[in-house]
Amino acid sequence: MQSAYKKYTEANREAWNEAMPRHQKAAREKWDTAFMQPGFVCMKDVELDLLRRMGIEDKAVAHLCCNNGIELLCLKNLGASECVGFDISDLAIQEAQERAERCQIDCQYVRSDVYEIGLEYENRFDVVYISSGGLGWLPDLKLFFAKAAALLRENGQIFIHEIHPFSEMLPFDDAEDADILRIVEPYFKTEPYIDYGGLDYVGGTKYTSTKPQYWFVYKLSDIVMGLIENQISIEHFSEYETDISAGHKRIEQAQAGIPLSYILIGRKQGAS
Repeated sequence: MQSAYKKYTEANREAWNEAMPRHQKAAREKWDTAFMQPGFVCMKDVELDLLRRMGIEDKAVAHLCCNNGIELLCLKNLGASECVGFDISDLAIQEAQERAERCQIDCQYVRSDVYEIGLEYENRFDVVYISSGGLGWLPDLKLFFAKAAALLRENGQIFIHEIHPFSEMLPFDDAEDADILRIVEPYFKTEPYIDYGGLDYVGGTKYTSTKPQYWFVYKLSDIVMGLIENQISIEHFSEYETDISAGHKRIEQAQAGIPLSYILIGRKQGAS
């Protein structure tokens, strides 16, 4: 099984390590300054409302595909107890841990392929949190949700705030001459997109990556069934016209009624 996904995850690891210095140049100082403010939170009201309603205070949280760790710092500032972030990028984890220490926010960050998170983390968390752009880098969604479920205690919850699969069919903002409401990609796609374009959506620099990036597009049914098949029952699902991909701002601004993001909350059930 490992060889089946390692080709993809290791290539993406290298691509993200190549991108992170550009992200850090553009935004590291901004985030360092922001999190020096006690209780700083960067999440939008719609997400904050749902997190508070589900009850994040005093909960142990694992953030999978945490990138530079800012959402986990927010969750800690919202009152979560143990907070652990996992990401495959060495440089993203280094930045996250340095910021947590500099800002004196008690979060731990672990460099790991999410499929290989250690057994010591299983049955340890009340909440598994997944943020924008996490799922698309993963070659096996069902296996990923199996890992997420293993990390949760019984009755623990999974919180996903992600890019809406429908938006993957539409042109990105960098396709400047495209009709933004014209479908240009299929919804049903089993093979990953392979790209050498740069990943600096933070600073906007253009470059060609030295290694390929593999991006997987999943249908809503893939996500729902991946959870159900791992004994996660769905308790909440909502869709929004808000772009959280950093790639569809023009569609958001057009107010065309296109779903660009969603929030899904599920709960781990006992073994059947």
